[in-house]
This record gives sequence, C-alpha cells and structure tokens, in this order.
Amino acid sequence: MFVCGYHFPASEGNDVSFDKVIEKVQEGIDASGKTVTLTSETREGVKLETLEVTEGSFLHTALVDYYTNTECKEIDGFKMIYYTNKYQISEISKSVDGDKTKDVCKKLDDMNLYRVKVA
Repeated sequence: MFVCGYHFPASEGNDVSFDKVIEKVQEGIDASGKTVTLTSETREGVKLETLEVTEGSFLHTALVDYYTNTECKEIDGFKMIYYTNKYQISEISKSVDGDKTKDVCKKLDDMNLYRVKVA
C-alpha cells in the first residue's frame, strides 16, 4: 500500500494508521522556515487562486516532503500534485491539523489541478 508516496506492508491493507504515515513524512524532512504556496487551476490551465499553507501543520510538512521527494517535473518552480497525493494529504491534515488547515483542505478535495512550490 502506498500512502503519501510511502510504501507500507500489504499486511496492513487499507488501514494504515495516520500516526505511521505522519512519522514517515516527518522522518528526514525539516520543513521549518520554508514557505509553501499552492496554486489551483482548471483542466484548461486557467489559474484560479494562490493559497499559502500554515507552517507547523502536517499539511505544510507533507507538501514540503512531496515537493522534495517527488520526481515530478518542475515548471517555473512549481510541481504538479496529483489527485491521490493531495487527497491523502488532505484527509490526514483534516484529522490532525483541525481548523488550522481546514479551508485549504476543503479546496484540495475538489477536482481542480494544484501545483506546489516550496521556497
């Protein structure tokens, strides 16, 4: 099973605990002092909005991890974040970050395309 880009044993099935995923994401990533910017756009490439992600949240750390470790092509400093990844990150963030990231996570659950930039 892959969650947030990390492999977990098949014996855990689809019930990998959030704690295990959070531990993997935080392992080896120092997200402090980094700025995470998300942009949303339509399928046609029309930019809808730019979102800032609160530092210190799981969402922030997971997006820094994704940006750092994904092999997606970087265009103008941004990397595309794919639906499965954004959905998994959003679900965990809603659970552990609460109101801190609630509004951004609601947006991540839509069908628009998102790009992430870490500076």
